[in-house]
Amino acid sequence: MKKIVVLTLAFALGVSLTWGLAWAEETAPGAAPVVEEQTQAPAEALEMTEAPAPVAPSTEAATPAPVTENLEFVSGEVSAVDEAAKSVTVKLYGETENDASAKVLTVKVDETTDITDGEQDRDLKSLSAGTEVDVEYDPASNKATYIFVY
Repeated sequence: MKKIVVLTLAFALGVSLTWGLAWAEETAPGAAPVVEEQTQAPAEALEMTEAPAPVAPSTEAATPAPVTENLEFVSGEVSAVDEAAKSVTVKLYGETENDASAKVLTVKVDETTDITDGEQDRDLKSLSAGTEVDVEYDPASNKATYIFVY
């Protein structure tokens, strides 16, 4: 998540600097007007002598992009961490008092799950019972996409 923000900001800064320099060159007093020359390639260079070779279809199975629709967000307190099963059980805040199953959520964690405290990335080992967390997860697969640690 942090990488995406940094890359986006770097791209935006690069584009704005490039546009700014181009504008400054065009509007500088005493600058010669920019004239673009067009050259024509010889006719024989434009003709294709051979058709390009056909590309064989890839035998690798394409991995589907992670689903970002229909994600749910909950807050609670970690009640158990199972490193072997790569799962975290969270006792939820503010759920119905009559339905005990609605008070606990177990989510799967993998290498794509972003676990952070806002300043540094964390791993599954850093979570322990009693830790307050916010969890974003896919309810269809119960896979956590993001865990924020307080």
